[in-house]
Amino acid sequence: MLIANRLESLRAHIKGFRVVATVQPCVLMLSHSDGSTRAVVHTFRDTDFENAWVSLHEFGARTFKEPGAEPEHLRVDLVCNIEQTNWQELKNRLSASKRNYFTRGIALDAQFEHSFLWGELNGNAMLYGGADVECAQLHVGNFEKYARKKYGKTFTLNHAGRQPVWLFDTQGAYCGTDAVVHPLEQEGVATGRRVLPQLDAALCADLVTNASEFLARQVKESGQFVYGLFPCFNKEVASYNTLRHASSTYAMIEAWELTQSGFLKSAIDRSLLCLTHELIRKVVLPGGIEAAFLVDTNNEIKLGGNAVCILALAKYTELTGNAQYIGLMELLAQGLVAMLNPSTRQFVHVLNFPDLSVKEQFRIIYYDGEAAFALMRLYKITRRARWLQAVELAFEYFIEAQHWRANDHWLSYCVNELTLYRPKREYFEFGIRNFANHLDFVLTRITTFPTLLELMMAAEQMLTRLQSLPEFADLYAQVDREKFGRALHWRANYLLTGYFWPEWAMYFAKPDSVAGAFFIRHHSYRVRIDDVEHYVSGLVAYRKLLQRMPSQVPVHNSTGTEPVCLNARLADVTVWFLNQNMAFQRSGVENAALLRNQVFIREMQVQPMLLTCRYNPRLSESIQRLVAGGALPPTQKYQSVYDFLQKAEHVPHVLNTGETILTNPAFDTQAVANRRDVRVSNLQDHLMMYLVRNPENEALDYINHFCNGVKFRKDHYDARGFLSCIQYLHETTASPAYEHYLRPDGSLAIAKFYRCVEGKMVLQNIRLHNAKGDLLESFPSEQALITHALIAMLARQGGKHVLIVDKNRLLYKPAIAAQDHIHRNTPNHVAVVPIIHALHTQTASDMASSPTNSNFRDILHGMERPDAIVTLTRQQKADIQARYGPRRVFSIGHSYETDLPATPFEQRNRFRMVSMARYSSEKNQHLAIDAFAQVLQKYPHATLDFYGFAVAGDPLLATLTARIEALGLQGKVRLNGWADKPALHYESAGLSLLTSQGEAFSLAIMESLCHACPPVAFDVPYGPSHLIEHGQTGLLVPFGDVQGLAAAILSVLDNPAWHQQLSEQARANSLRFRHAEHAHQWRALFSSVGIFEK
Repeated sequence: MLIANRLESLRAHIKGFRVVATVQPCVLMLSHSDGSTRAVVHTFRDTDFENAWVSLHEFGARTFKEPGAEPEHLRVDLVCNIEQTNWQELKNRLSASKRNYFTRGIALDAQFEHSFLWGELNGNAMLYGGADVECAQLHVGNFEKYARKKYGKTFTLNHAGRQPVWLFDTQGAYCGTDAVVHPLEQEGVATGRRVLPQLDAALCADLVTNASEFLARQVKESGQFVYGLFPCFNKEVASYNTLRHASSTYAMIEAWELTQSGFLKSAIDRSLLCLTHELIRKVVLPGGIEAAFLVDTNNEIKLGGNAVCILALAKYTELTGNAQYIGLMELLAQGLVAMLNPSTRQFVHVLNFPDLSVKEQFRIIYYDGEAAFALMRLYKITRRARWLQAVELAFEYFIEAQHWRANDHWLSYCVNELTLYRPKREYFEFGIRNFANHLDFVLTRITTFPTLLELMMAAEQMLTRLQSLPEFADLYAQVDREKFGRALHWRANYLLTGYFWPEWAMYFAKPDSVAGAFFIRHHSYRVRIDDVEHYVSGLVAYRKLLQRMPSQVPVHNSTGTEPVCLNARLADVTVWFLNQNMAFQRSGVENAALLRNQVFIREMQVQPMLLTCRYNPRLSESIQRLVAGGALPPTQKYQSVYDFLQKAEHVPHVLNTGETILTNPAFDTQAVANRRDVRVSNLQDHLMMYLVRNPENEALDYINHFCNGVKFRKDHYDARGFLSCIQYLHETTASPAYEHYLRPDGSLAIAKFYRCVEGKMVLQNIRLHNAKGDLLESFPSEQALITHALIAMLARQGGKHVLIVDKNRLLYKPAIAAQDHIHRNTPNHVAVVPIIHALHTQTASDMASSPTNSNFRDILHGMERPDAIVTLTRQQKADIQARYGPRRVFSIGHSYETDLPATPFEQRNRFRMVSMARYSSEKNQHLAIDAFAQVLQKYPHATLDFYGFAVAGDPLLATLTARIEALGLQGKVRLNGWADKPALHYESAGLSLLTSQGEAFSLAIMESLCHACPPVAFDVPYGPSHLIEHGQTGLLVPFGDVQGLAAAILSVLDNPAWHQQLSEQARANSLRFRHAEHAHQWRALFSSVGIFEK
């Protein structure tokens, strides 16, 4: 029986208290609750602990023996420190104690026949004199009401002055249905709460999850909240506040960013629907300007109401990428600006609805901070100068009126946003003053005051900024950092005394109704949505800070501002380039890594280690080709995750043409016309195998196996001759259901298992085996396998490492995990540097609010985590820092040098255009085709050659071919395959075209410029405008403008002299791409992580 186990665990724990041997007689108090009703408390008194426990245990066995009777909450307290006094003295003590902060139990007799735990006294408001009484005070009515329920209807309290009364403390433990025993605090404001370690990131996440789920439970189907509860008697707060509706929704959205809870998201959507369709009202201002206002109780329009609406909607927009609320936010902001007097620079705080007359010029100072902060958050999304200008105007008054004396967290939030765009000294000074004189209050305030943590977290963000701005070093020096850190962490941990832990909640009317909630103790343990929201917001921010601290992330200091410091010479560090593959046909990211490799080797005398993570049995052959073509030196170091795990890194090359199969007398073979492939049948002429062989040397590439005409297996051969992987195919999808990766000796190294889910094969498990077939490890995903391999490879290499991550979707998390693993024992040995190779948002049309590109979400939503981040243009760096925070971001583009002889302009085919890009929908080759069709009407001898590769199964090539045929462009527009040497095409062509919808840099444009082939490109973020000087080295056209693209091409073809000038200037301008310049930029990055050359 579980109850017996729980009781025994509690007995063993309490028996360990030192005080047990000294309390004679012994009094034990057993509290139990089913979770939905208030705890019942029973007292057991005997000569010593063992005898008292026998009575308690027998009671428990009788009471909880029936099925379903076992309590959800179980707690035992041992009475100690008994003190006899009288009611007059007790009332004097109560008058000296803040209400609800008296932490001793009360017995009315020496035998404890009538006794009440601290939890009972507080849970029943027995010492609560009302909201107007600041101190604890006996409430006779509540006291007698509960005592009669506990001891019988005849109970009457005698609290005459000299009537004796006994005070006591307890030592106890709590055990929930999980059977985990929690010892309880014995003194102070945490009395009766479980003993907790220092607040860490995991506990923060749990608290945020629980509190946000509590808020979600308060959202009715209508979208309105249950505004609050008085948990002593489970009474709802009768009033409503639409401002708090909006601000609590904002806190829920902050929490949802962390938890991703579907239940929470559903509540958010209901709340926002109510907010935007019922609570916000649109009006027309004098002059015909449309605006919107949040209308509150008594038809009030509060400045802070509009502000928190914008904050909630802006956060929702940021996280979801859903732009539906931007228009409404603009109207709400228009309402805020309408409440700003341009002459006095003061906001009006409260208006009457609907006539918009002034009700109160000033109500509470935090309205000002909320309004300014909201306008800044909207400015971040829309970049409308009007909102920024309004905040600057308001801040003139804030500074003049010394608003910093209010120590308001909203003002600190606003300063942090404002200084991202206007880093003025007076704003930073305001921010420092807003908290610097408040540290003693933060350290000593007895109430939890959750907004203090929000203030401290905003201050922490400001100090982090200032630490990286040497021009403001004097402001930074004004803060006692040791005291600040002590105050911040103390306040965060103190918030735990305001959480309804189950061992506290069980004494209130309905414990499950307050599960996960935070309370305001001095307001009769009130639980209101706006109380909970401030705890949530503060803990969300504090968790982010903890994740940057040494105990959470060993490479950073407590402020999260310093990168890892390797303190090593570059020659002693292994620099890794982490890529997906290095195949015959490479992506732009992989080609960029090859170019960077040349920079490091030629200019810095460091040879990086190329690491690939995709299974590629022809990797060794691909590397040989890159060496032969001069892209890699003969001594190039490279490693592969799969070669490492398959023990295939050092394998001699053996030409395997399949001779063993071809000479087997059990088979008939038939060569395939015009190929090196071979069909293999049995003697009954049933197809058994189809051998695909390398057309250059007849080496086996792979074998398809058939049974009754169905392909059921595929064998992949390594280019060095051994069977490397066997795939067993699913009967309906023909995709792998099982994969076995083999060592060169034929033993099983890796096994993968897939399951068919909605017609697609989904990886379920990966298993690693030793040479004997024994299972060594099991992994749930490809990333987990890569992490395991990377940790082992770094350990084998030894020393210190810089992991430059090119393929972030696959390799960023493994790089971080490997860094953490190594730093547990040897800190400051690994630096992680991801490169942003593409747009950081999902769309290019709205960089400020479009959802983050999923490939970079882990990086940008935790920018304090990597040791440095690389963007390819300065503009993208600025946009990332403005949106995600001013972290260590370096702008380092690609470099390119060529020894190919320059082609004289007159030898070029001016009317030949080329376009280098993979065949993918975002490259928009169809737009180039449509524009070129117009060019042909004037210059029918012109040609357009596309070069690239397509993803297997993608119908785009067929679609483009059909378009060419429909326009009658056969022979004029050609869809070619991968170009291994694009330089040759650029040197002979007249123009290059780029029609992508977004390019973080564009190797194609850079190479085209270097080979004097003027590019004509859509002007999309970020590369084209960074690389092309419009009208000087090439032309830029608005995205999607087919007519404009055709006109731009024609303008060049119509003017041969200008065409030649563009060509010459393109080559001259390409000197900025030389390796030496980019080596200098990489040295600066290495210096930031403690790497020096000499």
